[in-house]
Amino acid sequence: MALLSREHSKRLRIQLLILVGTILLVYSLDQTGWTTRLENTIFDGRLTEQRQDVRLPEQVKVVLIDESSLAYMADSLGQFPWPRTVYAELIEFFEMGGARAVLFDILFSEPVREAGAVDGQLSPHDQRLIAQTGAFGGTVHAALLNKISADVAVDSIDHALPAGFSEQFGLTLTGDPLEDDVNSFVLPIPDLTAASPHLGVVGIDPDNDGIYRRIKLLWEYQGAVFPAFSLAPAFVGSADRDVVSRPNQLGLNGKTIATDDAGKLLVNFYGDYQAYSVARIFQSYNILQSGEFDNLPIDPFDFDGAVVFIGASAIGLDDIKAFSNDPKAPGVYAHAAAYANILTGDVLTPMRHRVTLAWVIGMALLAIIIAFNVPKFTIKIGILLSIPLLWWWWTGYRLQHNVVTNFSLPMASLFLSWGWSFTYLSFTEGASKRRVKRMLSQYVSEEMMNEVLAHSDDILHAGVGRTETLSILFCDVRGFTNISETLPAEDVVKLLNCHFSAMSDVIFHHQGTLDKFIGDAIMAFWGAPIAVANHADLSVSAALEMISQLQVVNQELTELGLPSISIGIGINTGEVILGNIGSDRKLDYTVIGDAVNVASRLEGITKTYGVPIVISDATRMALSPGRPCLLLDRVRVKGKTQPSSIYYPLLLDDQDESSASAAHAMVELAERAFDCYQQQQWDEAVELYKKLPLRSLQTLFLARIDEFRLQAPPPDWDGTYTLTTK
Repeated sequence: MALLSREHSKRLRIQLLILVGTILLVYSLDQTGWTTRLENTIFDGRLTEQRQDVRLPEQVKVVLIDESSLAYMADSLGQFPWPRTVYAELIEFFEMGGARAVLFDILFSEPVREAGAVDGQLSPHDQRLIAQTGAFGGTVHAALLNKISADVAVDSIDHALPAGFSEQFGLTLTGDPLEDDVNSFVLPIPDLTAASPHLGVVGIDPDNDGIYRRIKLLWEYQGAVFPAFSLAPAFVGSADRDVVSRPNQLGLNGKTIATDDAGKLLVNFYGDYQAYSVARIFQSYNILQSGEFDNLPIDPFDFDGAVVFIGASAIGLDDIKAFSNDPKAPGVYAHAAAYANILTGDVLTPMRHRVTLAWVIGMALLAIIIAFNVPKFTIKIGILLSIPLLWWWWTGYRLQHNVVTNFSLPMASLFLSWGWSFTYLSFTEGASKRRVKRMLSQYVSEEMMNEVLAHSDDILHAGVGRTETLSILFCDVRGFTNISETLPAEDVVKLLNCHFSAMSDVIFHHQGTLDKFIGDAIMAFWGAPIAVANHADLSVSAALEMISQLQVVNQELTELGLPSISIGIGINTGEVILGNIGSDRKLDYTVIGDAVNVASRLEGITKTYGVPIVISDATRMALSPGRPCLLLDRVRVKGKTQPSSIYYPLLLDDQDESSASAAHAMVELAERAFDCYQQQQWDEAVELYKKLPLRSLQTLFLARIDEFRLQAPPPDWDGTYTLTTK
């Protein structure tokens, strides 16, 4: 088994090398961002398809400053930007309708300068917005935290926040600390900041491909933590400002929010935001101001209990962004979608990086197992193609249930591992299969050899062995020694070649394995290398056809001027050790064991009983029911202590019904005769054996009976005859 162990160890080392190489290469691809771009493309396509008919929940509303709003307001207010009284009136309108919160995705960072105003004095419009902001506790204004390069604006970075700002708007963070990666801020004008009940950080960064998919929910500046604009409504009307930060999740108000490895929310965008136009809002507002309450374009009570996000969609206002499911969408959609995800629990859960790595390893291992252990190439390809299809379905199914599973990295691992495995096997197993083909071509038929090649691993190397139950056949030319002594060497070769060629064809025709030629003898077996359940039937059918084919052989020998021959065949069925015996340079695919020796002994005693074929009781028991086998004797072959019955099979597979009936009658006659013989009923036995058409068998038993009449057998005699020759 040493050679097998070395080869097995070599294959394991190669597989381990492929596994490690695949993981390293996939990691490199991931670091370069190639698979990330592919994964983002797949994610965007799937999200677009799955969410195209999903509406923004009723609890969340979006109001847009769109092109129609600019046109409608231009007549009364002029060009954008509008006086800030407009925004105060929006707050008033939504407060009137019972809105829970109003969020402005607009940064009021500078006061409006009016002609003639005293320095430091706020315009009436700013004052109106400040007053309305303070009056409605659900108002949320926007702030900005960002990262500025130190060599660009040294004087504008790392300033301290206004006094009391952190206490007014900050959160209490427990758990894992955040990374402080910002160094500057832009806030609403100080009085508006002071009046604001809530602030939210509006910063949102695109992925490397320019698509906005993620929102940072918590921002940290100089040790203070602030909510993102999308998260700020969660704290409206709540005194609890505690947030728990854990890897890949945030906890607040009893909710758990899944995040990616960078702590960002992967936004589950909607297909329909049912956005309202500011123009329509002001049409309704103006009607209400005039004292009318009927025929309103928009009923303020449509916003009862809702969180209202106000943003811009007009092209000139420069807030159009590319999202996963829309290349040109208002930026406020991202904030509204993120908050709606949190509010309704419709949050995407990205696969953690270590889980993705586990799938990468698993797919690489799966490809290696398939490549090295699945025998048929067509099955390998079928499995290989089915895995991506199944994985595509599975990742899509998981996304439908808000779990984002990486598709590209595990598939890259699968195909890379498969490619390397296939390349290795193409070079190594191609040579191995050619070697097996050369070896097996001398043992089995071409049809069997093609099937064996698909399972060649079991028979490639010396030392491979296993215990099998097979049927073994020995065939020997009778009187060959005398024939060979009377013929020239070249004629002996011609005779054997003619005989061996015909008998080998018969063996191959019956799915047998030609073990070897031993002088003038042939050894074959059935049941390996391709396992068959009816190996006993096949071996007996082959033996009967070999006897029939002998007539053709003798005719050819006569035409060559060579003497005719006769043969004897012995068959036994039993356990043997099957394997390649020899070395890697010279192998014999053969069987060894006691069952083989018995088959050889049975061939030898065909001369004794004057029949061409003798099979063991084990073979007869393994035959299909109804096959006529004539009982020859109960013998103890040389070297064995246990007696066994031996038989002569009578019927060829293609004989007609009348011949089969005659054969069964002869079988019954022989059994009755032997039964009388065992019972020492000599007269009855003689009469019955005289009726058998087998002259040699008849003569043999009549002679034995005569001897027993002269000298009776011992008291414990059971009819068993001990053979003294091989």
